[in-house]
Amino acid sequence: MWGYGFKLAAVAIGLLVVGIGAIVIFENIWARVGLGAAIVVVMGGLVVFAWYVDRKDKAARAGIDELPPV
Repeated sequence: MWGYGFKLAAVAIGLLVVGIGAIVIFENIWARVGLGAAIVVVMGGLVVFAWYVDRKDKAARAGIDELPPV
């Protein structure tokens, strides 16, 4: 039980560090194009990533829906 909590905390801290790193790395870009454009770019990247993962998952599950019901 403690292991799961520590893993969850580690993931949360890791996401925090990655987020802070992204802010530091892309700070100059965000200052030039504006916050709105930066949000559009980040959200667009997330949508493309989600679409790619969904497409990959659908390809992996192709044919599973055709199995007879159990």
